[in-house]
Amino acid sequence: MQRVVDAFWERLEDNISEACVRVAAVDIPFYRNLPADARRMAFKRAFEAMGKDLADPTSQAFPALLKALGELRSGLGVRIMDILQGMLLGFEAVSDDFDRVFAHDPEACVYWERLRARVSYLGAAALADAYVAAREKIVRAQAEEIVQLSARVLPLYPGILVLPLVGALDAERAGQITPVLLQAVVDHGSRVVLLDVTGLPSVGAEAAEHLMGAARGVELLGATPILVGVRPHMARAMVDAGVDLGKLESRADLASGLRVALERLGMVITRKR
Repeated sequence: MQRVVDAFWERLEDNISEACVRVAAVDIPFYRNLPADARRMAFKRAFEAMGKDLADPTSQAFPALLKALGELRSGLGVRIMDILQGMLLGFEAVSDDFDRVFAHDPEACVYWERLRARVSYLGAAALADAYVAAREKIVRAQAEEIVQLSARVLPLYPGILVLPLVGALDAERAGQITPVLLQAVVDHGSRVVLLDVTGLPSVGAEAAEHLMGAARGVELLGATPILVGVRPHMARAMVDAGVDLGKLESRADLASGLRVALERLGMVITRKR
């Protein structure tokens, strides 16, 4: 409806000013911290995008703006509700203005409200999607960092390596850890590898299978794997799950495993007199 589009653009600046007044009267953290000029510019961009969508049935401009805003603001700790509340106050200013302008033209008011509802919904959905995508990206990055940290193989002594495992051990993570472990065995010419499960919340059937796969790989390279850090609840869980660790040697803690590893190298720890 062209008369609604024309009125929107003709009254744009006045409605932007009214939107700024309304949002300033409400304690919204995001807008409270924005300088007045920046606040006006934010509403100007939003209103201009809405104006484009009033004349475009595909309604792409406002959702695209909200998507870009979500990608930018999500990393700064801005709440979705702050942005949506500002959007609501801004478009309510236009609605109240159009109630006066089109007081004798209810068809125009209905046209605006329908478009406003549709475009607002699309914009809110795009904003939420951007926030979710940004959060998932952060979570993935944190997970990758945890994997990298937990896949570090540490040389304890010439010929002895330790692989500290922290967090849940699934197929994907095991697939990342095992090659790193085997390469470290080759690089260091290690003869004993301590698989430290102290940091694992549990060792069930799946985790045990992955450990056995890593241990077999270590054996194929001519080194001896030793499982350390198995706590009583882990042992019970493995027994209940019917896990068979075969000939894999195990010790209760890292210190005990280190003593065994040194013995395999023909060394012993003695107290200095």
